[in-house]
Amino acid sequence: MDKKSILGFVAIGIILVGWLYWSSTKQQKEQLEKQKTDSTKIISDSSITTDTTRIKDTIVTKTEDVQDTTGLSNLKYDELITKYGSAFYSKAIDYTGDTTTKAKEKIIMLENEKVKMEFTNYGGTIKKFITKEYLTWEKEPVQLIDWKTGKELHLLFTSKDGKLINTKDLIFNSDYAEWENIDLTKNKDFTLKYELIISEDSTQKIIKTYSFDPDSYQFNVDYELVNSDKFITGGKYQIIWGSSLNLTEYRSDDEATFAEAFAYMGGELETMDASDFEEKYTEDFNGNTDFVSSRNKYFGVFIIPTDRKGDGAYLTGYKEHLKDLGQRKEYSIALKMDVKNDLHEKSSFMILLTPLDYQILKSYDRDLQITMRFALDFIVRPIAQYFILPFFSFLHTFIPNYGFVIIVFSIALKILLHPLTKKQMESMKKMGTLNPKMTAIREKYKDDSQKANQQIMKLYKEEKINPAGGCLPLLLQMPILYALFGVFRSTIELRQQPFILWVHDLAAPDVIFQLPFKIPLFGIDQVAGLATLMGITMFIQQKMTVTDPKQKAFVYIMPIMLTLLFFTFPSGLNLYYFMFNLLSILQMIYTTKIKKAKPETEVKSVKDLNKPKKLTFMEKMQKRLEDQRKTQRKRRR
Repeated sequence: MDKKSILGFVAIGIILVGWLYWSSTKQQKEQLEKQKTDSTKIISDSSITTDTTRIKDTIVTKTEDVQDTTGLSNLKYDELITKYGSAFYSKAIDYTGDTTTKAKEKIIMLENEKVKMEFTNYGGTIKKFITKEYLTWEKEPVQLIDWKTGKELHLLFTSKDGKLINTKDLIFNSDYAEWENIDLTKNKDFTLKYELIISEDSTQKIIKTYSFDPDSYQFNVDYELVNSDKFITGGKYQIIWGSSLNLTEYRSDDEATFAEAFAYMGGELETMDASDFEEKYTEDFNGNTDFVSSRNKYFGVFIIPTDRKGDGAYLTGYKEHLKDLGQRKEYSIALKMDVKNDLHEKSSFMILLTPLDYQILKSYDRDLQITMRFALDFIVRPIAQYFILPFFSFLHTFIPNYGFVIIVFSIALKILLHPLTKKQMESMKKMGTLNPKMTAIREKYKDDSQKANQQIMKLYKEEKINPAGGCLPLLLQMPILYALFGVFRSTIELRQQPFILWVHDLAAPDVIFQLPFKIPLFGIDQVAGLATLMGITMFIQQKMTVTDPKQKAFVYIMPIMLTLLFFTFPSGLNLYYFMFNLLSILQMIYTTKIKKAKPETEVKSVKDLNKPKKLTFMEKMQKRLEDQRKTQRKRRR
């Protein structure tokens, strides 16, 4: 690489870094201004086929507003009729027939080997879902139900008088005692039943029946609609999970990067990513639907029909600002269902709130693992799904510490890639020795570029060097290295897993001390130990491979810039890159210092000597250029 090329790359780098700094500063200012002026976003309902995401009601009725003991005030009565319609207003949580008090909320607690759950008669819904194996960054148990909404898993339909009814607003009957506690490991056949009587003669009703597993993240629910043609218009309803799962990580912006919503239909995964703060995202799908789902970085929720496929899906989402430059993506997912039997409609569903563990998702044999998406998914997924994740899980079966799993994994991968890296190093070394000769040729034939290229190709032929020999092995390694980046950055197996010494969480940066200022351009105010070690090994590696004096600036620039960038990366990823660099250094030392070149003692037979020599690619190119020059000379004559 000549001096002009180096200056060009440096100029491009300065412009790129400057632009990144300017855009990040501008974005931070916009976010701060937005946080001061933005009010809480409210997504309003419109119809059963256009919007299923009422996150907050536009009409709020409080018992304190009731002014008398003989009946509701005319204002409140009108509000309730407007909101629920005459058929449902007396079943609403805001009204019980007793005008002075709300209906009492009854909560039941259930517990199995993996989770603790709470259900409520308010909507006949799940109120809390607490995992036993996972903690938040504050070391509190992970509770996945969004704390703002307080309950999930509703039915949505249009009533006969044209009102959009969401059953989360209605009071269901139940026969359990208040705060009853059920141990599902002992009471394995327990079912939880909620009933909503709609008509006075009890011939119209909605029944929800939950069943549970003693050792699982899933539970099941059956919905029964009795005489639904009397209270549902259009013969359609939807099962809704109305909000995203709770945030569980220290960096909400990092968690938002992975947050998406999905509908799996006909073997294709439809994906929603609410990437823009200013936009409300809506997707309405019709057709056979296997499941709908949403996720954050490490956890997901799935609604899966079990007795027949769903009839469509409805996804909505938006992105919102949080304090301290945080952010969150809010999704609502709905599974559309057509009523097949007006007299007695019954449908069954599996509800799965689970860590996004590849083995757990794959065990259901419903392609749930396809929601574990990566950047450049079509390239990365096959490598991650069929090689990295299975091998990673296999190593962990006999190596309990995930840090040592990463080290063994690095060694195994280095052995696998050894032929490629060996070829790359040999080619780079040979090319380094040719740089002075190539510079001399270009100076000698600076007025005849065709002649200069011809002489350079002749030099390649004499030295038996393929100029693409150093690039091809690197290109072959890139998909694997990129897949590792995606897997280590998002796999829940590394979450809150310690290694040794100061590394307490392989899924987070291993910060060894905080800086009293932010590093310009990068906006970083922390120093990570493993990232620093990775940068040192990269510097040594560059020092050993770069021989051209004109390129020595890169020996310092690249390690410094990448080290600063890696300060914010998970320590597990930095541990892998540190080990890979260290092994590459040892490989270089072995091939250049220790291993002796074998003398060529073999004598070719007469038959081999008389055998026509097969031309290499470079020799073919050389011959073609010579033929072209001869043709041009003949034409001139």
